Amino acid sequence: MNLKRIFLISVDCLRADHVGCIGGGNLTPNIDKIARDSLVFTRAFANGPGTSQSFPSILTSTYFLMHGGRRLAPWVVTLAEALKAHGFKTVAFHSNPFLSSVFGWNKGFDEFYDFMERARRPSTAFFITKAHERKPSKIITNIAEALGITRIKLIERMRRKLSYLLTKFEMPYVEGKEINEHVIRWLKGWRGERLFLWVHYMDTHIPFAPPSSWLRFFRSREEALMFNGMVNLRNPSDEENEVLMKLYKGEVRYVDYCIGELIDHLRDIGLLDDALMVILADHGEAFKEHGIFGHGYDILYNEVIHVPLLIHGVEDHGYVKRFVELLDIPPTILDLCGIRKPRTFLGNNLLRCETEKPIFSESAKPDPINLTYDTSRIAISCIANGWKIIINQMKGSIELYNLMNDPKETHNLIKTEPDTGSALLDTVMKHLKDEKRLSVTFKIKSLKSALKNGVIPSSLT
Repeated sequence: MNLKRIFLISVDCLRADHVGCIGGGNLTPNIDKIARDSLVFTRAFANGPGTSQSFPSILTSTYFLMHGGRRLAPWVVTLAEALKAHGFKTVAFHSNPFLSSVFGWNKGFDEFYDFMERARRPSTAFFITKAHERKPSKIITNIAEALGITRIKLIERMRRKLSYLLTKFEMPYVEGKEINEHVIRWLKGWRGERLFLWVHYMDTHIPFAPPSSWLRFFRSREEALMFNGMVNLRNPSDEENEVLMKLYKGEVRYVDYCIGELIDHLRDIGLLDDALMVILADHGEAFKEHGIFGHGYDILYNEVIHVPLLIHGVEDHGYVKRFVELLDIPPTILDLCGIRKPRTFLGNNLLRCETEKPIFSESAKPDPINLTYDTSRIAISCIANGWKIIINQMKGSIELYNLMNDPKETHNLIKTEPDTGSALLDTVMKHLKDEKRLSVTFKIKSLKSALKNGVIPSSLT
């Protein structure tokens, strides 16, 4: 294919079952419209339950546990780097702190707009009682140091920002419509031909308070934000959970509107010709289907890892029902561009592979003080042959589900199907061994390459 432009549109916390063309309903008319002449993957799975665990697969085709922390491992090659090496202008727009340049996500991008000058505030600002009387935690201080902010400046910045937030409510990220305005303004000044543009929307992330046109059951966004602030998000009541889900649906409608607005603009200015567009989510959001709210680091149920995935701009259209994973997105894009994938890419072109392979989703116990993870305490799931095993070392639990008969994972069959459970456990153990071996191999090759070029890696000094 003679692809001149690649558009990657990702959405934080967007559940697959809330996208009309996959799960039904009418929340996403704009996504559903472009789905009519796209490939729609109805069983796509994220390789982790949160942004930090999922995006290594989306942008580097590697697994989360190979990195060991929130920062990208130095030996990875990003999708942006591979495309840039073949003449693509690489640009990104988002406002998720965990995808910021601080953690290496700008690698390979010519221009990287993460709006951290506006996002440098605690995302829990709405939920802090007497926030103006509190000192910043060690977690926030460490994040500030990583961003190059002194403690004194951090305290002053937090005081000003929290004072502002307590008097004028504001979302803790750049909203979708404003993200679009930045993208559209940038496109007006672009005169190139080959472009890789990544746009990430945060609107379906907590707190749920959509703009007034998409708001239901509350008189104002301020009221909706106040409601978010009063709820114990670790364990909302059933009534509170129901309200939060309704607010979430409003955010889904809003982010769909923003995606539609961006697509319409790209079409109007002729950029969808000879272009590939991929729409996906990094993970979903749980609403107590298994008694848990949110997308915690050890939630590997389908409400969190089953995600929407659409590919527009290829010859084939229609629905793909086989199980697929986001790990395959980077090599798929490169293969469609006629570019050989880097040796560190572990996925394959999912358009060329008709057979299913085991799908792994990984996480670990976070160490927020050091901005890393305790990889000796992991949670991992494996989907193979229609079955799914979830191993949670933090809880000391093993669960087994038949996804063909029980997609909502209500019946744990680990005791009644021991042979299937044992076979999947062997698959997981082999995966972890292979993953560790590959990590060491890639790291050594990266060090050798650096030394050959006269660079002494900081890890050796």
